[in-house]
Amino acid sequence: MFRPFSRPRRRGSLLAAAGTLIALASPVSAMAIAPADVPDIGADTGRFTLPITCQINVPLLNGFTVLNLNGSVDIQGIAPVQLAPGQPFYLSQGSGALTLPSWLSTLGGLVAVNRADATVTQLNIQATGSTPDTINVADLQPLVADNVPIVGGKPITVGLPKTGTFNIGPYKAPQSGVTQLKFVSAQAKVQLRSPWGLNLQVIANCKAAASAGGGASLLSISVGGAPNSSTVNFQNQPLNFHPAASNQLVGIVNAPYTCTIGGSPFNVGIAVSADIPLTVPKGGNLPFSNASGALIIPAATVDQFIAQGKTSIGGKVTSLTLRVQGGSPDNKNVIPAAGITIPTTPLVSGQKVIIPLPQTGTLSAGPFTPTSGSSAVVVGLGSAAGTLTFGGTTGSVSATCAQPSPDALLVDAAVV
Repeated sequence: MFRPFSRPRRRGSLLAAAGTLIALASPVSAMAIAPADVPDIGADTGRFTLPITCQINVPLLNGFTVLNLNGSVDIQGIAPVQLAPGQPFYLSQGSGALTLPSWLSTLGGLVAVNRADATVTQLNIQATGSTPDTINVADLQPLVADNVPIVGGKPITVGLPKTGTFNIGPYKAPQSGVTQLKFVSAQAKVQLRSPWGLNLQVIANCKAAASAGGGASLLSISVGGAPNSSTVNFQNQPLNFHPAASNQLVGIVNAPYTCTIGGSPFNVGIAVSADIPLTVPKGGNLPFSNASGALIIPAATVDQFIAQGKTSIGGKVTSLTLRVQGGSPDNKNVIPAAGITIPTTPLVSGQKVIIPLPQTGTLSAGPFTPTSGSSAVVVGLGSAAGTLTFGGTTGSVSATCAQPSPDALLVDAAVV
């Protein structure tokens, strides 16, 4: 998940977001990440709410058009944390909702309606630099919701899709750099029905609002390493997210790490979860909230430990740095001086281990302030370190984990 930063890239983190083993300050008390919610290593799961503006056209009223009415699009799904050059990938297990302006439910006070049949004809998701650049989800499967109950003066929400999920792709990653997944635009044809039998069709053409950077990145994926032609298409992953606030995301990133433990390399995962804005205002800052993390020991690594006579794992995390470009602070260790305890956990052959860190509560890092002239604040996972103890052996051993390569981007928020 790591390449050296070259220039700011946007991300909002099916991310997912904030540092590993950390939780970032929030006015709301956050609990440790639930092991059942942690996706596979290499998966970035998230839910995003993007403010949009819609142009509403009423063909029956001589094409009467109303501009710049507010709505929102709510999307959740799974993407890779990192990609190889040219690697095919999907935004998978996708679902969400398109919320159309409240003006529609009464046509500005002209007509009262109580039901609607909606067909989303365009839901365009871009993967910058990838091939194809943009995919219309409506070309992959019908996005139809009939007999939607509506209340006068209230927004109209259309499920995407009404039931089930969609897979967007395959995209083919660029040869290097970053590919940003973005909401580009949506079009919905809505048949409004009044209690007395009047049917009226309206067409809503929607795009990301200026407050969302005119198309903020939902998440960014770094590209690098050796070529790999296998398709990345995560399925059967947990997606248990509360609705994100407007122009924010909530997500979990499970980043792959290689750690040197007692002088030998082992593969592990570090999962991080947080709520985070998709953009950061000029002169403002980028806060993180409700964050927590987990250490994941995959089954193959568990079996390696057991083969060495180890029966349990414990210890302490002493260091985790976050790398920041386009903002500050940068390269700061977010682990407190006392460290974070890894509770002693049994090792069972063939079973992965997921250890929430911290076990309860949260820690603090950030907020991050844009530097002068920066177009984005980019936060990625850096190196980590600690000491480990193993049942079946004596003493403790050092553990040092190099930052993932290519980058594991937690945040790629446009400055607006």
